[in-house]
Amino acid sequence: MEILKIIVVAVLAGFALSALVLISMALYRNLNKLDRGKRIFIMRFLSILLSILIFVSLATYAKTDYIRKGIMGFSPAESITNRCGVVGAFISYILFTLFGTVAYIIPVILFIWGVIKPIYYGRYLLWNAYIAVLVVFFDITFEIVPRFYGGLIGSNLLSFLAKWLGNIGTYALLAFIFAGLLYMVPAVRNRRRKTKPTKEVPIKQKRKKRIEIGPETTLQPPVKIRPRKPVGINFWERFLSILHEPEEDHISITEEELNRNAKLIEKRFEEFDVSGKIIGISPGPVVTRYEYKPAPGIKVSKIESLADDIALSMKASRVRIVAPISGSSAIGIEVPNTTRKNVYLKQLLTNERFTSSKSKLTTVMGVDIAGIPVCSDIQTMPHLLIAGATGSGKSVFINTIIASILSKADPDDVRFVMIDPKRIELPMYNSIPHLIHPVIADARKALDVLKEILEWMDTRYREFARAGVRDIEGYNTRSQTKKPYIVIIVDELADLMLTASREIEETLTRLAQMSRAVGIHLVLATQRPSVDVITGLIKANFPARVAFQVASKTDSRTILDMNGAEKLLGRGDMLFLPPGKGEPERLHGAYISTEEAKGIANLWAERWLNELLSEFENCKELTQMIIEYDLVDSIVNPDMPGAMERIGNFSVEAETALDVDVGTLRSTLLNIDYYPPLTEMKIIAEEKELFKESLGEVDELFDDARKLVIRHQVASVSLLQRHFKIGYARAGRIIDQLEKAGIIGPYQGSKSRDVLIELE
Repeated sequence: MEILKIIVVAVLAGFALSALVLISMALYRNLNKLDRGKRIFIMRFLSILLSILIFVSLATYAKTDYIRKGIMGFSPAESITNRCGVVGAFISYILFTLFGTVAYIIPVILFIWGVIKPIYYGRYLLWNAYIAVLVVFFDITFEIVPRFYGGLIGSNLLSFLAKWLGNIGTYALLAFIFAGLLYMVPAVRNRRRKTKPTKEVPIKQKRKKRIEIGPETTLQPPVKIRPRKPVGINFWERFLSILHEPEEDHISITEEELNRNAKLIEKRFEEFDVSGKIIGISPGPVVTRYEYKPAPGIKVSKIESLADDIALSMKASRVRIVAPISGSSAIGIEVPNTTRKNVYLKQLLTNERFTSSKSKLTTVMGVDIAGIPVCSDIQTMPHLLIAGATGSGKSVFINTIIASILSKADPDDVRFVMIDPKRIELPMYNSIPHLIHPVIADARKALDVLKEILEWMDTRYREFARAGVRDIEGYNTRSQTKKPYIVIIVDELADLMLTASREIEETLTRLAQMSRAVGIHLVLATQRPSVDVITGLIKANFPARVAFQVASKTDSRTILDMNGAEKLLGRGDMLFLPPGKGEPERLHGAYISTEEAKGIANLWAERWLNELLSEFENCKELTQMIIEYDLVDSIVNPDMPGAMERIGNFSVEAETALDVDVGTLRSTLLNIDYYPPLTEMKIIAEEKELFKESLGEVDELFDDARKLVIRHQVASVSLLQRHFKIGYARAGRIIDQLEKAGIIGPYQGSKSRDVLIELE
């Protein structure tokens, strides 16, 4: 009977709750006539007031405030001590009777609903369901625990469970429910990452200049996007706040230890009939350099051969011997410190050497063995080759280069082309507006993009010639419209070389030889520094090189033309060979975590999206939602699988949270040009269009054939057959098209045709 009464009470409570919901909906319709901001403010304010009312009612509850009649009967006493009067006495009586001590959770939930931002309402719906299950669990649990009361719900459920399961079975069930609740926490947290299929509005899968949306939603014309140069207040401070604070300076090795190690080195050398003296000690964050001056008549090669013996006596993993130190008569013996100090990016970006540099391509390299920050300018390199074994710090170093440039440069100053066949490190930068294309993961597409960059380079050279300047600095000084620098980053060169080694080598070599003057710079990285990846032509055109820890002396010689990289310690320990120097410098790279790099990308995405979506009323809240839903990848590449569905689902949720027109938002996000277009791309597209109009239909290999005959200054059918592996008839048609285009001369019998355009 008691359970039946509880069910009746629960049904009545349900009817009462339904009435409250209907009343709330009626009030909401009236509130709809108000401004959305005022409407949300009123609802949040009422929620906070209600939570305070319930909490005070519960806190000042007294049994003398009412006369109980039956299970749920209530009659107020003559003298009410509750701070909220009869209403407070009734509320506290009902809640304590039903839920017991757990009733205090109810005002907490209402208060949270009042203080959180509206954009989080949808996310907290599942949390509230989780809390409801938790309330029932504690109702039962508190009924077991002394000094607590679980209310009618808890006591009756406990009696029911004890009757059917017994005490041990009840405890086991409660333990199982508690474990399930703990498991629900990550599931609730990750709920917003899952994407549901769109059912409401069908979207056409082919993306043209404009996306057609299903007719069931009345659409307004999409907002016209005119990106402007983003500006912000305290952007530099926000940028630095993302990065980890550096560790406090502390002495990792004492002077007594340094002197003891110096004597140990001298003693060890004497055991091998090598006499000399330590004349200087330079302690650093990772290694300590001992400057050893050998006695007259001691060969340097003999000292170099004792590196492993010194490492054994010093109990060190690796010891590197620099013989001799540049500009000194001493030999450097670099011994790893027992306690290694981390180098953080923030301490280098705030250093005067970096902040005082005016170049937008200045990047922090790390610190030297004495702990002094080292910066370099990509303009002066002008191309950088990076190699090292897996886990040695290549990807972190690439993130350091990107973060250094992003801390100074706007999209008007520097643009990126990123190629990452591994699809691991660089795709998180898809949200930065500095990119020209989304990060390229397909090796074959990467080759096409590199060939396209060659066309950009040729276009810039023609523009510079018309302007009467030699390089990008001169052009930007004279012209009102400045051209951005272009930095090409390839995270794994070996994967590209496996696809089409000859074409990749030719393209990279030509870019490295000619692109410096037009502001195009290359950063290539590989974990396999073998001669078939880093070929002689590539290495000859990359004077600046960075070697991380490698497996063998052969790999070290491949990248640096000398030994040494095999003695490095890993985790950012590197040898940096600047252009024009014969000896590499040992540096320790700065650490930047994946979370920090992603935070920097999100900061730029927020800054840029606020400009692109400025026509929307709540653009800041909308931008924040886009970033939290990780939607930028779908916006920049709507043709990728699932992108349109994700944008459609997001638009529906944004309509609920921000009162945005779902059709306008979806159409805008699908048609937005996220990356600012390059002038060169527009010029090349117009030239190709005019050329095709004048020439008519041409073979798909026409452009490649045109470049081939101009480069070789020879035009023949057999040349095209050998190079493109095509038949005689097709090669002959291409030759005829080249003649019609005015690129080659007429047929001359057995002689090859003249090429009328000279190689620039």
